[in-house]
Amino acid sequence: MINFFQQISESWSTWMLAAGWQAALLAGFVFVLLLLLRRWISAPLRYAILLVVLLKFATPPFLTLSTGFFSQSSAMHQQVVRVPPIYSVETTLLTEDNSSSAVRGRVRNSESAENIQAQETIPQPGASPAPVVPNHSATAKFSWSAFWLCLYVGGVVCALVVLMRRYTAVRRIVRSSALQESGTLHAEIARIAGLLNMKTTPALRLSDETDGPFAIGTWHPTIVLPRGLAEELQADQLTIVLAHELAHVSRRDLLVGWFETLVSIVWWFHPALWWLRRSLRQTREDCCDDLLLARELAQPERYCETLIEAASRQHSRLAEPLVLGFVHREHPNARRIRRLMDASLFRADRLRYPALFLVVLIALIMLPGIQPEKQPVTSTTLEGIGGWRNLAFQLDKNEEAVIEECKQLSQTYFHMRSDKRVFNDPETRDKLTAILKQNPQCFYAQYLLGTWYRLQGNREEAQRLIQQSLEKAPVVLTQTYKLGTGKPAVGIDVSAITIECNRVKDHYLDPSLKLQYVGLITDANGTVQLPVFDTVFRTSSQSYPEGYQAEFQNLGWFESKSRQGTLPDVLVWKTWSRPRDFTRTVADSNLLKKAEGTRTLQLDLDENRYAIGSVSRGQADGTFLSEDGKGHSVKSTSGPLPELSNVSYMDHALIELVSPAESQFDLEQVNVLDSQTKLPLTTFQYGTGYTWDDPRRFHLFSLWERLPKTVDLVLKVYNYEADHFRYKLPAQVGATIQHAGATLEIKYLESGNHIGWSSNKGFYGEAQNKQNTSETIIDLIQGENLKATLWVVSKSGRRIKLDRGGWSSGNIGTPPIRILLPLSEIDHFELLPNVAAQTIYFEQLQLPTREASLDQQVPEIVFTVKGQARKFTSHVLSPLLIHFESQRGNLYSGMSSSAQTFEFQERAPADQNPEFQSTISWYYYANVELKHRIDVVATDDARNSSGSGSNCSSGWGDAGYRIRKLPLEQIDSVRMKTLSQPAE
Repeated sequence: MINFFQQISESWSTWMLAAGWQAALLAGFVFVLLLLLRRWISAPLRYAILLVVLLKFATPPFLTLSTGFFSQSSAMHQQVVRVPPIYSVETTLLTEDNSSSAVRGRVRNSESAENIQAQETIPQPGASPAPVVPNHSATAKFSWSAFWLCLYVGGVVCALVVLMRRYTAVRRIVRSSALQESGTLHAEIARIAGLLNMKTTPALRLSDETDGPFAIGTWHPTIVLPRGLAEELQADQLTIVLAHELAHVSRRDLLVGWFETLVSIVWWFHPALWWLRRSLRQTREDCCDDLLLARELAQPERYCETLIEAASRQHSRLAEPLVLGFVHREHPNARRIRRLMDASLFRADRLRYPALFLVVLIALIMLPGIQPEKQPVTSTTLEGIGGWRNLAFQLDKNEEAVIEECKQLSQTYFHMRSDKRVFNDPETRDKLTAILKQNPQCFYAQYLLGTWYRLQGNREEAQRLIQQSLEKAPVVLTQTYKLGTGKPAVGIDVSAITIECNRVKDHYLDPSLKLQYVGLITDANGTVQLPVFDTVFRTSSQSYPEGYQAEFQNLGWFESKSRQGTLPDVLVWKTWSRPRDFTRTVADSNLLKKAEGTRTLQLDLDENRYAIGSVSRGQADGTFLSEDGKGHSVKSTSGPLPELSNVSYMDHALIELVSPAESQFDLEQVNVLDSQTKLPLTTFQYGTGYTWDDPRRFHLFSLWERLPKTVDLVLKVYNYEADHFRYKLPAQVGATIQHAGATLEIKYLESGNHIGWSSNKGFYGEAQNKQNTSETIIDLIQGENLKATLWVVSKSGRRIKLDRGGWSSGNIGTPPIRILLPLSEIDHFELLPNVAAQTIYFEQLQLPTREASLDQQVPEIVFTVKGQARKFTSHVLSPLLIHFESQRGNLYSGMSSSAQTFEFQERAPADQNPEFQSTISWYYYANVELKHRIDVVATDDARNSSGSGSNCSSGWGDAGYRIRKLPLEQIDSVRMKTLSQPAE
């Protein structure tokens, strides 16, 4: 909260400072202009010019226009982007060993408007646990901007209080006055209003509680005269007073007065505004005086006599400019009388067209602000009327070829040769130098060349090249990395950031131009600066900093309206460091701030109520201690609790929902956060994870260290109405279901998947991956359309959404649906309403206490093969069930995964070589990050053999395989060692 307030105060101070000096400069210019031309320009023109200054105070300081003086000045004298000192950090490249690392997505990817998590095969260094410190918020440094903001708000409040008191007093006078609906004065005011071409006549009131005449009311104007003044002044003098007040109403001075008042409240402290208000008062009265003299409604001598007599009677102060009087303490009568009697002055009753043109010209030049040196990027869209919105940014073929060559060179950063990055070869430098020689303005090549020199340790040359690159680039994007304490993350390595620079021509979107920046390191402010073109961007991919986890914000399309566009800050923390030196709220978490949540145990979402029934914690003796999630004991749970056999080295907790019914919702995603920091448990503490075979029961577990005391449960749910439909479709060809006049039929359901399909020719090629995947075609055989979502349910109860939004009739056929499950594991399909997923959370769920610490030795898992093709499930880490399988042949060429499951990519049968090679595979479904060492043990008489393998992991769990160049008969066993947290 403190950091948020400081950010607000910093933004406020930047805005006010920029607006304040621009308005002061314009006020100074106008002051000199009016001083030199005071005898040659009319009062209406002076008033209009002063209103331009008033508008400048209300104009956003960073609103740019090509006609603007400030805009052009900022464009010509743009402050150069300075590169902070470059750090040099030694890094060690890790080589692959015989271990299985549960490496989660290390690159944040955005292939469309949505950002998804992708994977990188570079091993991730771990981090040792940070010492636990007392829970407290980060201590914020003293901020002068926050102090000035508090002082400013206090001034605004005081100004509002004074204004309202004075205005309320005037309104009280108006309410107590007598309305004049007939008589001499009523007739006179109607006559003068006609002479001034007013469409309506203001109301006239007489009052005993005021000693000065005034006009009030923007939309329903009223003129109030002191009764004594009305009785003692002569008829021609009353005409002058009434005409003067009607002139204010006719000129819309009261409306301008409200605007002036609002601006003066915002800028109550600004000396230029003090001068401006005084000048507006004087000029406003001059305009009304000149109007009366020009229309011959008064003679100068008689006008002066009336002014003196009215002034002698008035002692009270009006709430200017909401109330406009005839005489004012702030407007010296001597100056006004001299002006009335000066026949040499140029007078006008209104603003003429040449003068109006001059005022508009001054406004177009002086009102636009400066282009800000730095401001946050803003979200935008490329969607327009009739297609994509055309963009000015384009590249010719030569420029595009140069950028493509640079991209290919940047990609070599991830290619290794003799344990060294190919990017570091002198050949990279020579190619980039040659590109710059032919294209000296190519900032991207210059930035990559600066990166090359930095990686070689030549800081001075790197500094020079990167500085020049940032100066040449139309826009520089700044990405800041911050620790949870709010301090900058200094000197951390970021492998790559890729920015998509979009082009749209003739409403055709081309997102192919992607600038990849590699080998980045944050400066003393925790930032990296990226030179880009001036267009609409997307963050295509963004690596996690080495040794850190990060929380990114999804921007989608965005643009920069300044020379330097600042991207949203990225929160980083040492992986598995269990930080306790900062506290975050829901508003600080990108996952929670837009979700529906509660700190209680119940949450109503549409027609359903989500309620926590119990929170249970495993104890050292194998029993459970059950509470309600807020520290109160409960007598029973909604279902039987599991038997625990591994409590000596594993901590367990179960969170149960008692409502809604299981049929009323579906789960897409589950997250469990540490309540204090709002960080995911899997990256907050090593060895911590959770499973959910039952959508209403979530089993938390931890190795080596106990679970945190409080957690937040975050669920992404499909919430169904009470009368929703749910149809089961048997997993067999010919099965049908009917709903809303439509009929669906399974036309095709087989093992494996094909490389392609068309409505005319059907499938292309032979089915692949028959042991791990399946494919189905479910067609609409009756009805026009059916809007629904298809789910597949495995025999173990796992549910996978197949992302089918509906069916419609047509001649093109229904394309097949790929299923990442073996056909033998599919139990049935389900058809459900097509509803949007919603994120809900239960905050600060308190886990019951477990006093006993955990054993630091985790048993090794042994899968006995003995030369046979077999399957085995280990319960050593239950509820994390690890499934093994031994098979003959070199079965797999690689792996892939989706958000919900994985796939082994099978080799062609002819390439499997079952007589001389073997494959060992494993997988488990649990949201946890663990590192394993896999040893394939051969029989005593077998020779050592080389092998290969792969593994992948995501929020669903982990899977992998090992290939050994031995027949299966010579494989004795497989040993999986769960490794403790790696050293930093």
